[in-house]
Amino acid sequence: MADAFDGHLLNVLRNGRSVFMPDGSKEQIEATAADLNVIRQRLKDCGVTAMVDDASPIRNIVEEMKRRNLRVGASDMESDRKAV
Repeated sequence: MADAFDGHLLNVLRNGRSVFMPDGSKEQIEATAADLNVIRQRLKDCGVTAMVDDASPIRNIVEEMKRRNLRVGASDMESDRKAV
């Protein structure tokens, strides 16, 4: 179940998600801030520093977030604390 959830999160990150518009039509949108927050929390809950194999969906999520220059690691949080 966890791999299926991680795979879904990766799909949302890469491709966005489908939403229904007020007129009933379906549109593809980019991942929202709420979507990214769920992904961030999943990474935090799993521990980004945990060992994962190369085929793991969670590893793909981390790589995609890095490719987009989004924060994913504890070192980012430490630099935030120093900036305050």
